[in-house]
Order: sequence, then structure tokens, then C-alpha cells
Amino acid sequence: MPDHYKQTAIEPDGPTVVTESVDGVRSVSLGLWVRVGTRDENPEQHGISHFVEHAVFKGTTSRDRFDIANSLESLGGSLDAFTSRDVTCYHARCLDEHLEIGLDVLADLVQNATFEPAEIEKERRVILEEIQSVEDTPED
Repeated sequence: MPDHYKQTAIEPDGPTVVTESVDGVRSVSLGLWVRVGTRDENPEQHGISHFVEHAVFKGTTSRDRFDIANSLESLGGSLDAFTSRDVTCYHARCLDEHLEIGLDVLADLVQNATFEPAEIEKERRVILEEIQSVEDTPED
């Protein structure tokens, strides 16, 4: 890891916090990396990591999907996620003055997702459309 980064392990098996300070930069990038990806899925679970990544944005115990979407966008920030073979990452960008909000939203997503049946069904359809789109254009 480059010298200008600082890595801190909260607990031996707990989260690791990586920070970088850049003089004159007021934006903050936050990433919550969950050590679960597609390689951890068995054949019956194929796609579940990606599905959960999408589904957490549909609601938590304290925010509905609109509140989640607007939580940082209304402040000029952004919120997104991706799934790879090794990890699922939930990430946010915001001004340093909104750091606590960014951390709160990310923690809320991964700790308090509600997985409401109606929202799960909608998300299932979205992912099936994504799969169909890839199958229709295999060169992508």
C-alpha cells in the first residue's frame, strides 16, 4: 500500500479502514467492502450476491428507496455498488462536511436492509432484464 494511505484494522476479523488525506481536496470517497462475491456462491445461489447488492437499495428500517437515493444526491454526492468475484462494494462520494451522512447511509444499507417481498420481486425482474440484455448483445 502506498505511503500516503493509512490502513487500520478495527478488529482481527472485522472491518479494515483505509484512509488517504490529500491537501486541498474536500471530497470524500467511502467504500464498504463486504468479503463476499460470486465465487462464494454455489450453483443454487448463482447471482445472489448481485441480487442482494441491488436489493439493499430498495429500503431499510429507516429509509425507503427514495430516501436512499436522495440521501447523498441531494447534497451533490453519489451512492452506488458493485459485485465482483471476491467482494461486494457499497460506495459513496460526498463533501467532507457530509462524511457522517455518507457513513450512516452505507452502514444503514448493509445492516438494516428490509428485503420487502414486493421490492424483491421488482428487483428480480430488473436483473432478469439485465441478463437478457447481455444475452442479446454477447459482444459487450
